[in-house]
Amino acid sequence: MNQDRLERIAPEKAGISSEAVWAFVKQAEELGIPLHSFMLLRGGRVAAEGYYGPFEAEHLHPIFSISKSITSAAVGIAIGEGLLKLSDKVSDFFPEKLEGELNPYTAMMTVEHLLLMATVHPKSTSTQMEDWVSGFLNTPPTKLPGTSFAYDTTGTHTLCAILQKVTEMTVLEYLRPRLFDPLGMGELWWESCPLGINKGGSGVRCTTEALARFGQLYLQDGVWNGTRILPEGWAGQSTGNRIGTYGTRMMLDGKHGYGYQFWRIRNNGYCALGMGGQLIIVLPEQELVFVTLANTLEYRDGQARILECFWSTIHAGLIQRTDRPYSPEPQAAEELSKRLASLSLFMPAGKPDSPLSRGIAGRRWELHPNRSGYEACEFVLEGERTGLLLQKGSDRTELRFGLGAWTQGMEPFMGLGALSYGAAVWTDERTLVVTVHVFDPLQLFTLTCRFLEGDSLSIQLIAAGAQMNDHEEHLTGCSYG
Repeated sequence: MNQDRLERIAPEKAGISSEAVWAFVKQAEELGIPLHSFMLLRGGRVAAEGYYGPFEAEHLHPIFSISKSITSAAVGIAIGEGLLKLSDKVSDFFPEKLEGELNPYTAMMTVEHLLLMATVHPKSTSTQMEDWVSGFLNTPPTKLPGTSFAYDTTGTHTLCAILQKVTEMTVLEYLRPRLFDPLGMGELWWESCPLGINKGGSGVRCTTEALARFGQLYLQDGVWNGTRILPEGWAGQSTGNRIGTYGTRMMLDGKHGYGYQFWRIRNNGYCALGMGGQLIIVLPEQELVFVTLANTLEYRDGQARILECFWSTIHAGLIQRTDRPYSPEPQAAEELSKRLASLSLFMPAGKPDSPLSRGIAGRRWELHPNRSGYEACEFVLEGERTGLLLQKGSDRTELRFGLGAWTQGMEPFMGLGALSYGAAVWTDERTLVVTVHVFDPLQLFTLTCRFLEGDSLSIQLIAAGAQMNDHEEHLTGCSYG
């Protein structure tokens, strides 16, 4: 396998029909799943990939809790180097952080318990403090460690703190020569907590292909280009069913169990999962790795929708591998390649203009008092800088969007000045729906603008993402000319 670039082949040469890949794309679109990218590997070769413009292959994307699986890999490498053991007691690494007498349950907690999400807490402890590890260790426990699964991101962060203590470097620095560079994962960065410890449970940004390489490493039992990266047996140990998930409300693909920061899924597979549709699906028996990046946070079941699309299309369309490659219809792979090259971010069905457009452009709406403090707005629906202008005192904020096409701008709602991509369509004569994607931080804004009889305006703003999830705002007002 070429370390610099994974080999690209037609789906049929990997035993997958082009029609099955396209069926995945169409089903995801029909369900309104806002995919940003996907990549399909079989036998270590890329059989299909898609990037939903303006998202590109080189974009570094937040992967949220897939970072946990990377932390798990780091623990395995450190164990292989003799720096720690699964049976090591967590509290022994941080005697200086303990406040008062150590609770017996906390004293029993080991590195393996953290990996299993079987800590002494029923959920993540507070991070509303500078020292997250101190908060984790000193929060009174509610259960014996190792007895039940409970999703605990601060436990994973504590693993990163342990690694930083025993290696005397951040996990990002530790993994660069041991994992990221050998795999050719390219540019990658990792957020840190206030004390400079990489956020073990989240915070990594990387490309789609970097995740595919990581998944392929586990499929290959931790070996890459003939070199062992993970200790022998660690991949199987990490991804096996090591603890049941029946007692939790977390639901991904049914309750198939959990390993060391990896979820079990159906068909004897496993998965690295990140909030919002970040997925690495690995099916060892099929030699298959499937990766998605997305923002499904407007749906409670968004990640499950992606999995269902995968099972019902790509997985259902797998062709049994034989000594002779499957011969498709002559232009099937070429047609699929053209289709995938023209993918675009999801937007509602609609038209780029309306009979109302000319009468709306340039008009000013005085807004009623609202939570955001906007006093007036104006739509620009002609020319090169189409968008929505929002006024607050002497400040004017511009939300740029294209009419039926994606246009680059800066989001106006989070106060971060983040790069955004906006598009708008008329879903009926009086309703303009504006969709705004921000890739980092991951955020989606949907503005439903209704131009009512009598010069009244209603704008419903719904936000879904890492910064303003479930935030909803209604702006109403009237135009005086």
